Amino acid sequence: MENFWRNTGVQLGKHWKIVAVVLAVVTAALSIGFTRVEFATGQDSYLNPDSQIAIDNVEFQDNFGGETIILLFTAEDDADVDVSKLFEGSNLETLERLNDELAEVPAVYSVVTPLTSLTFSSELVGGPAGSAALTGALSRDEAGSEARTADIGIALARRGAAGEQVIGNPLWNQLLIYGNDNFEVVDGEVIAPDADQLVIRKSLQGTFPNALDDDGNLNGPLNGTAVGGIILDGNIDLDTQSSTTETVLDILERAQFEGFDLTVTGSPVYLAEINDYLQGGMLTLGLAALAVMAVVLGLIFRVRWRLLPLLAVLIGVLWTFALMGLFGIDLSLVTISGLPILIGLGIDFAIQIHNRVEEEVVLDNDEHPISETVANVAPPLIAATVAGVLAFLALRISKVPMIRDFGVLLAVGVVVLVILGIVVPVAALGIREWVKPTEDRGESLVEKLVVRLGGLPTKFGLPLVVAALALFVGGVLVEGETKIQSDPVKWIDQSSQTVADIEELEVATGFGSTLGILVTANNVYDQDVVDLIHEFIIDAEARPDVVSSSSLVNTMAKIIDIDGATVIAPSTQDIVNADTTLQSDDDADVRTTLANIERVLVNPDRTATQINLRLAPASLDERAVLVESLADDLDARIDALQATLDADSLLLADLPDGQTAVRATPAGLATVGIGLLENLSANRANLTYLALCLAGLFLVLRFRSVTRALLALVPVLLAVGASSLIVALIGFELSPLTTVGGPLVIATCAEFAVLILGRYLEERQTGLTPREASDKAAGRTGRAFFTSAMTTIGGFAVLIGSALPLLRDFGIIVTMNVAIALLAALVVMPPLSVWVDERGWLGTQEQGAIDGSVRLAANVPGGQMVGAGVGVVALAAGVVGVYSTADTESGEASTASFTAVPLPTTTTTTTTTIAPPPTTAPPEGEEPAGPLVDPSGFGDERPEGLVGGTLFDLLTGDQVGVAPNVANCAIETLASRTSDDELLALGAATAEPAAAELIAQAARDCGITENQIERAIAIQRNEEPPPVEDAPETTVAAEPEEPAGPEIDPSGFSVDPPTDPIQQIVFDLLVGGNGYTGQGIDPQVANCAIETTLADNDPTIFTLLAAQDPAAVESVKTSSAKCGIEPAVVDGAVAEFAAS
Repeated sequence: MENFWRNTGVQLGKHWKIVAVVLAVVTAALSIGFTRVEFATGQDSYLNPDSQIAIDNVEFQDNFGGETIILLFTAEDDADVDVSKLFEGSNLETLERLNDELAEVPAVYSVVTPLTSLTFSSELVGGPAGSAALTGALSRDEAGSEARTADIGIALARRGAAGEQVIGNPLWNQLLIYGNDNFEVVDGEVIAPDADQLVIRKSLQGTFPNALDDDGNLNGPLNGTAVGGIILDGNIDLDTQSSTTETVLDILERAQFEGFDLTVTGSPVYLAEINDYLQGGMLTLGLAALAVMAVVLGLIFRVRWRLLPLLAVLIGVLWTFALMGLFGIDLSLVTISGLPILIGLGIDFAIQIHNRVEEEVVLDNDEHPISETVANVAPPLIAATVAGVLAFLALRISKVPMIRDFGVLLAVGVVVLVILGIVVPVAALGIREWVKPTEDRGESLVEKLVVRLGGLPTKFGLPLVVAALALFVGGVLVEGETKIQSDPVKWIDQSSQTVADIEELEVATGFGSTLGILVTANNVYDQDVVDLIHEFIIDAEARPDVVSSSSLVNTMAKIIDIDGATVIAPSTQDIVNADTTLQSDDDADVRTTLANIERVLVNPDRTATQINLRLAPASLDERAVLVESLADDLDARIDALQATLDADSLLLADLPDGQTAVRATPAGLATVGIGLLENLSANRANLTYLALCLAGLFLVLRFRSVTRALLALVPVLLAVGASSLIVALIGFELSPLTTVGGPLVIATCAEFAVLILGRYLEERQTGLTPREASDKAAGRTGRAFFTSAMTTIGGFAVLIGSALPLLRDFGIIVTMNVAIALLAALVVMPPLSVWVDERGWLGTQEQGAIDGSVRLAANVPGGQMVGAGVGVVALAAGVVGVYSTADTESGEASTASFTAVPLPTTTTTTTTTIAPPPTTAPPEGEEPAGPLVDPSGFGDERPEGLVGGTLFDLLTGDQVGVAPNVANCAIETLASRTSDDELLALGAATAEPAAAELIAQAARDCGITENQIERAIAIQRNEEPPPVEDAPETTVAAEPEEPAGPEIDPSGFSVDPPTDPIQQIVFDLLVGGNGYTGQGIDPQVANCAIETTLADNDPTIFTLLAAQDPAAVESVKTSSAKCGIEPAVVDGAVAEFAAS
């Protein structure tokens, strides 16, 4: 090999023009790679794509979009406004414009401004879905009926007084935003509380939060905060996300709100800031590093053409990053930091060559200085490079993709730089020395300093070994205690506006992050799934770390959550009604707005829904504990549900073997941060140990001596241990960059140690004594080592000035590591080399004086071979052991597949599809000759539906004895008037009064006797039925008589309106007044009907009537008829109320 290196040196200098052309051509060819370089800070940089967290997050974003730009509206300090003012006048116009403009931005998935949320609330509260949910909850909550009835009464009164039901009407805005808390109805008039007593409606408290500090005081103006979000498309690349964020920010910057400040924050904003810095700021820092290195070279490296090493480094860095583009390795937070590392490592190669050339020319007057330089310096440079490459490749066992890529980048870069570090200086200096040889080499104080640093007496050899081992063990012990910071917010400039905005969001809203939970099943509207979600949310919101939540189930649950009433889950019908509201609206603008809500709540085939939890500010360690606890809670609930499902449950339809009926997985940026934290923590120590073992194994093989290899590793052990101890003592938090410090220290220190040892062996092989060889090696190479160390330190020190804590801390750590590595090599290697060599452990005595270039390897055969064999076996075992104990698996990832299964529909019978004829009264003055609905046209077969089948069995059973066709008549007549779901909601299963009245009326209309009806109701209630009565005999109708008048004489009732607010509204609807046209009914007749209805029914009857409950309407008609009011009058009154 010596001839090869000597010939290489000669040819490079001789053909320098060809070398220049080749370098230019290769650089131009590799420039293609620059066009393929991409920047990435997404989850693919942090998580293995086949890990469970990554798979779940991709699925979550496919269903419900990606990261969210958060909009924070806060009332100005001097503005006397509350959030309702956001939806009036120019503010409302601005929100409407923003909704339209933002929806048109490419890669925007959903626009959920406060106006979007309020629009959904308006459609629910002002539409049938909300009314049906409230009345349904009333019928299901006997214990809370009083509280619910009172609340509904206030709601009806507020609704009647609000006027036009459109957002922008201040009273309607107030009704939508604020709940009924502290409102009163006095003499039919709604009395609103003072502004400081208004309470945000529970279903909107996530949109309009009132955050409290630790002492329970408000963090901002009462009811002065609103929150919205712009959700970006899921699983998009960083460039698309950043450009979309910039477009959204430009639109929002033009928005002005009277009385409110708008703050824009969220993960896309600070990730865009990191991305912008990577693409611009890092290049600036790289240029600054080169400038600092140029100054250091100019001041310390006292040689001709002292800036030449920078040229080699610049070309090498360009080639390396071009190759990364060709290899498809993205530039991330970690890989981009390879720029200053490669500059620092690469410049040492060129400096060593440059320094040796002038040494050969001036000091040794060698006839062939270039070939002599290459022959003696190239072998140790190559050895140091290979050791460094192996140390960097140890990073491939990291579980963080960008750290694995970082290892490849550094390994490729070091190889490229050592080649160029030899080729460029040799070619340039070869022609220079041929044309104009160097005549003088000035003295350098640096070289004298280096000699003094390595001048420790040889008696310190053993203590140095002990100290190195002690520091290494100490570093190992404290390494696991160092905190890792994987929160991206902590990586950016903590004094920036971006961080200030994040902190403002935390103060104003109480949350610092969100956690999405993807819930999947065959149909997420199934009651079992609804109950699971509802119960989970109740427990989750009880945790201090969970500020609030949002989901379709939670929205409906909050609507029916009334103080003083029982907390109950919404029914499947409630969720279906809300879903219908999302999809059906005649107003195209409203439909478009609701579509944005729909996209973030439920997927198109209703097999997935989202629970979004807002989390209080916390460290990622604390958040990881919370997320794990929430996931365990969900798993336990799912397991419990799985054990109780009936075999015919739709949740079990077509499920793959072993798959649970419901799957719930945390997802979103919070889980990515937690996953990164786990990945950074995994294999931290193994990275260092594997790098050490691989470098040591190679050095034993290269030197063919375990003592020479261990000698080179002693300063490495010292540097690794000292670095870990210092980091722990000063309390540094490790980031994705600084976690790679171990292999980096090993590579850097090994480079210095191998080069120093190589020069020492070279001088010993000239016949010098150990001490003479050590002093000469230090004196000749001190300038190069000190210069390369100072340039490297200077380059990394530039990072200390970075605005990003991520890079600043990295600069501090690496600068410290390089300084430790340099001092360890320069101070420890010389005396230790002498101490070991004097005892004959290096094998230099066997080699004796050697003519020619340095020989790094011991003689074969020779006394070093046994030790080398043992060393190879031990270090190889170490490599295997460290690798086998490393966590290199992504873990078992599972996916679930669900088939969209519709909810069961209830049919009453299959015997006829003809609706029964309407119930008609007999001609005035005549008794009915038979039932109002003729049962003769109905079939005898049992209906298949749940309600129909149950009623059929009940009526046709022996205890009731209704004929099958008559039973089907009653069943189909009932079905024509109300749905099965409504009947069930009214309590048909237990024959609650509201449901029983509807069933009874349908039965009467088909000729079923009162005794049969009463018996059937009693049986359904599990009560003792009344005795069986014989059916009345058919009699001949008497001659018609003049009607005797109404059953109840209204003349004895008051003409004054009732004092109860709900009864007063009914009175006004019948008589007219207070904004209602009325039906022209006499006041006494109206009061007769009201009091008779109350006497005949449950006190909640008018509340149910206001919600247009079919059973309630029929009951009111029946009771009102006793006072002479026709059913059509009741229908007219109900229609007027609904229209109001």
